[in-house]
Amino acid sequence: MFKRILVGLDGSPTSWNAVEYAFILGGKLDIPVVGIHVIDERILEEGFLEDIAGVLGFNYYAGISAKLRDFFEEQASLLLDEFLALGRKRGVKVSSYQSTGKPYQMILSQADPEDLILLGRKSHKPVSGFLLGSTTDIVARRAVCPVMVVPEERREIRRLCVGYDGSPLAKKALEMARALAEVLKGEVYAVHVGERDLSGEVGAGVKYTNLVGIPEEKLIEYCKRENMDLLLMGAFSKGRVKEFFLGSVTSFVMHHLSIPILLVK
Repeated sequence: MFKRILVGLDGSPTSWNAVEYAFILGGKLDIPVVGIHVIDERILEEGFLEDIAGVLGFNYYAGISAKLRDFFEEQASLLLDEFLALGRKRGVKVSSYQSTGKPYQMILSQADPEDLILLGRKSHKPVSGFLLGSTTDIVARRAVCPVMVVPEERREIRRLCVGYDGSPLAKKALEMARALAEVLKGEVYAVHVGERDLSGEVGAGVKYTNLVGIPEEKLIEYCKRENMDLLLMGAFSKGRVKEFFLGSVTSFVMHHLSIPILLVK
């Protein structure tokens, strides 16, 4: 199903929750989990530091960027050491990657089509070296592989919901849900928001529901009402078909649903 799991680390509660999901999936699938921490190069620029010094009221001096780089690199080492220790304790194959640059670019550069990227939905650290709030959105849009976005709340994945519209990516999401459900001993539910009845397409063992209304609202309502643990959605980047991904549906759902979302490419 996946070759590796890449998980973004910034030390925030949501990123550690992403790590927990990565360890669970990595252990069940017997694949490596790679922890990635990126020091954002933008917060090390002298011009930015001079400006923020004035705002925050501390003294700026030439060369402060090098001091901050040393500090962030030390913090990165501690963070990744903790990640590696936790993974080994859980019996998971773990490795790490640390770099400096634009976080989304570094994450995207490490991913292959056969990988799975896990990211926290938001970062609670405004200057953490890994500005995960915007990074998550960009990576979710541009990654060549599936991306799983998780909130701070952790839950056991037993009820997997697929936003299904009959498209090739929706079918791929359904197959991925079936494979994950088999590994996690869960159940698969397919939801179509529209006038068509697609129950004949989802196959045996999948509980199908047809809803009418605004897709993003109905998907969120259904997942909350039926206590779903994971939502899988196909991600479209172009075409005449109404976009789940770059359009309003996925963006709205990703930011308003309090369960993990797996975007399938």
